[in-house]
Amino acid sequence: MAFRFNDLPLDIVFEILGNLSPENIIRLRRVCHRLRDASYERSVWDKAYKHSELLLPEGPFSSQSSSQLEALLVRATKVSRAWTSSRPPILTRRRFPRALPTYNFAADVISGRFLQLAEENGIAWYDLDSSNVRDPVLTYSCPAVNTISGYMTYQTNANGEGPGIVWVAFMALLPVLRMWVPRSLESFYLFSSWASSVVLKVAFDTKIGHSVHLHAEIAAENVTKIIMDFDWLLTIREFRSPNEPLNLVHIPSMTNVYVPLPEQVQVLSDLNNLNYIISPHLLFLTVSLRDETLVEAYALPKKPEQSSHKRLVKSHSGIYPHAISSIQLVGTFSPTSSAFLACRQFQLSFLSLVYVHRSPGTWTSKIGLHMFDVTIDPAGMLLFTTQCQGTLNVGIASTTLSFSASRSNCLAVTHSTPGPVLLAHHIRREGSGCTMGVKSVKLPEGLQSRDMLAFDGFRGRLCLINGWTNIEVLDCT
Repeated sequence: MAFRFNDLPLDIVFEILGNLSPENIIRLRRVCHRLRDASYERSVWDKAYKHSELLLPEGPFSSQSSSQLEALLVRATKVSRAWTSSRPPILTRRRFPRALPTYNFAADVISGRFLQLAEENGIAWYDLDSSNVRDPVLTYSCPAVNTISGYMTYQTNANGEGPGIVWVAFMALLPVLRMWVPRSLESFYLFSSWASSVVLKVAFDTKIGHSVHLHAEIAAENVTKIIMDFDWLLTIREFRSPNEPLNLVHIPSMTNVYVPLPEQVQVLSDLNNLNYIISPHLLFLTVSLRDETLVEAYALPKKPEQSSHKRLVKSHSGIYPHAISSIQLVGTFSPTSSAFLACRQFQLSFLSLVYVHRSPGTWTSKIGLHMFDVTIDPAGMLLFTTQCQGTLNVGIASTTLSFSASRSNCLAVTHSTPGPVLLAHHIRREGSGCTMGVKSVKLPEGLQSRDMLAFDGFRGRLCLINGWTNIEVLDCT
């Protein structure tokens, strides 16, 4: 008796479909009614999501319907094709419908969707997925917001409460009230102000509504930059002596610990050569020297609320054989070998901009993009393995990097000025190594980007500052 497709049990049909690409699942809807009905089954898209090698946000979750999972996979397929094909990506252009004050604003894009715009009188958030981008979905009033670069940051998944819960930190200049000032010091204080680091907790929820509330205000003085990740806020400030530590605050418990400066930092200008990376368990400090970078790791307290005012102790150190310009954490990877696990080692992966091709006797150089792993060795050493690298043909330039990563995929954009030069990078982890592809991004006619605000590889969305006062949103089609 001949076997017929209709004799296959539905669970086997679902299993087969779940192993196909999103494009092929959708194509099979044209074959017959049975395959069409099966292609809408949630278990099919759940399996396809789990097995996909595309760049996808964390998931799937039980709350996500089959249509939502399908939409995410289809979008990821389009973005991947735009970034990895030989043709330049096609980008649709939208302009934020309000000109902004020259220089006097700070902006970012949270999760590729919510434009965070800070001006002197407060902060507003706009939904870039909405048909009405002109009106903010949420506002927070605060006088004297410091809009200088480096004084505002954010972190999603605040306190582990999900991607829609966000810490937002910024610097505010708080004028001293006349009634608080002793008469003998009044003339001095009338021309000065106190500063504070303000931490907000923002909830983006399209069902019950968005909300924002003040979590904390932290007194700050002579701050040059703030960094936040994994519920820690690091305040970098000017110092009078290299023995002065940096302040690191655990945001949920508001516990303060101290981070010593590396021995190589002796004068204020040395702060320009420092980078800081907060990981789940370690704080990394990198000191860029002429042809190499010293990397130090400090263990974060497991119970921050019991570690108030303690000084962190350096646990690991190593030298990366290039001078790092900027560095960002891509992810933590678990080793597969039992011997590796027995030694209690673990790996972190970093994406960094480095100086390469230096001219003898000068600082003239080109910029390189490196993906490298750092192995945390129990003997106290940091072991570096460069997985892939490329040289950006931009000479001496101001270059910024933005990326999205998940599992084995990373999509990145580098923006270099003057020019500007925009490059799309596709990095794929395969086994014990990585491959890196790169191609140019052609901007729409008439767009002269000054800065890159953000790139979100999950949405295929690139946000730029055009000229001095316009924000442009470019989406992959």
